[in-house]
Amino acid sequence: MTFELLMGLLFATARMSLPVLYAGTGGYFSEKSGVPQIALEAYLLVGAFTAASVTYSSHSVLLGFLAAGVVCVLFAQIFNYLIFILKANAIVVGTGLNLLAMGFIPIVSKLLFDSTGSTPSIDTSESAHQNTLYIVVGMTTLVIILMYLLSEKTTWGLQIKFAGEKSEALKSVGVSPITRRWQAVSLAAFITGLGGGILSTYLASSYSPLMSAGRGFIALAAVIFAGWNLPKTWIVVLFFGLTESLQIQIQNMDLGFQIPNEFIQMLPYIVTLLALLIMKNKQLAPKEIGSVL
Repeated sequence: MTFELLMGLLFATARMSLPVLYAGTGGYFSEKSGVPQIALEAYLLVGAFTAASVTYSSHSVLLGFLAAGVVCVLFAQIFNYLIFILKANAIVVGTGLNLLAMGFIPIVSKLLFDSTGSTPSIDTSESAHQNTLYIVVGMTTLVIILMYLLSEKTTWGLQIKFAGEKSEALKSVGVSPITRRWQAVSLAAFITGLGGGILSTYLASSYSPLMSAGRGFIALAAVIFAGWNLPKTWIVVLFFGLTESLQIQIQNMDLGFQIPNEFIQMLPYIVTLLALLIMKNKQLAPKEIGSVL
């Protein structure tokens, strides 16, 4: 492999990893607090649609990202209300939110843009793309630093871990585990929404139906594969990003024999399934995960 190909592969890995990195970070906080989070796919879709719509209307990518995070937090309150107030099953509610996002976004898109498919394309000029790149790099750096400090160096982060491990200990010091779990789910939605915004404004120039393409589930798999450890989750996400970049490279290479594109496109998902089958970290799961079911 030449140096140019290697650098191209590394850059592609970083780009393709970004939405999953955000979703994995969000999923970590929710799962660590004891709340199974299968709705990451919904937050990615809602974030992607919101960011593309607001960026197109306001001509501001930064405003698009902010709107994506805020709208996803509001959307997540459906999840919070159903599981914490009505005591519904978190897995069922998460699945329902995924289906709701898939069905509701085309309706909103029809009302706003008279189209149930893609949103109008945002500015794709070189200067606009460069500006988006700077924003994404800065935002990602900030998210990684802040989320690590929040998880590992703050009282709130410690309380989130206790909410998933020993909720009675929190109650004994006057802290509500439900409140911390509610906050963790809201934070998960905000961060994942930013990842959705990257999908539609940086990796693409508009929202297209189901553009998350299972990345929310891959992010959840990364959290589990990493043993519910945030830095390890980021490393696993980069590995999955590498497999996605490789499948793109393989499609563009002349191997001397024909491999169906559909099989090559399955590579990231096959690797995800194999990783979960081979590496089992159930013993590292938060002890009270699912206690809100």
